[in-house]
This record gives sequence, structure tokens and C-alpha cells, in this order.
Amino acid sequence: MLVGLLVWFVLSVGVFIMLLLPFVVPQHQLAQFIPECNWQSQFHKPCAFCGMSTAFYAISRGDFVQAHRLNPLSLYIYSIFFLNTLFAVITLKPSTRLVKNITATLQRDSAFS
Repeated sequence: MLVGLLVWFVLSVGVFIMLLLPFVVPQHQLAQFIPECNWQSQFHKPCAFCGMSTAFYAISRGDFVQAHRLNPLSLYIYSIFFLNTLFAVITLKPSTRLVKNITATLQRDSAFS
């Protein structure tokens, strides 16, 4: 259980960074790090995630219509990411206590061996 919780928190930090980037990094600077879509270059059709980063920038500006036009899935994925981040923050405090208790127990047990 603890390992799964730790993995979820690490992934949640990555999701939080993805939500934070449009507010911190200008779009033209981030665009140089996003590779060209292999699916689109091979099949000449956009993949399910084409336009997602641009749509996230539109969502961060409050332009939901443009975000939907860029990628209809963007609003759903952004919402899921936001809810995941919110839930991770709410869960973080009790989980931190749990980790401290387990660590203290392990240290106490290793002191006796």
C-alpha cells in the first residue's frame, strides 16, 4: 500500500507540473521542447493527443471554447489532472504522518536488532 501511495504521489507531482507550466512558461518557449507527433507524420492524421499542450494553454487563459476546438479531450484530461492534484494535496497530510510512523517503527526495530 505504501509503495502504491508513493508512486501515486510522484506521478501527481508530474501532473501538477503539467498544470503549472502554462502559467509559468510562455507557450513559445515550451513548444521547442515538444517533439513532432510521430503518428501525424506517419499517417497524416492527428493523434488523440495532438493539440493538447496548446489546449492546456487555452484552458489556463480561460478560453475553453478554443481548448475544445484544439482537442476535445483536453477539457476532460485537464479536469482529471486538476482533481488528481487536489486529491493528492488533501491526502498528503495524513499520508505524511503514516510515512513518519512507519519510518519511526522501522528505525526502532532496527535499533533492537
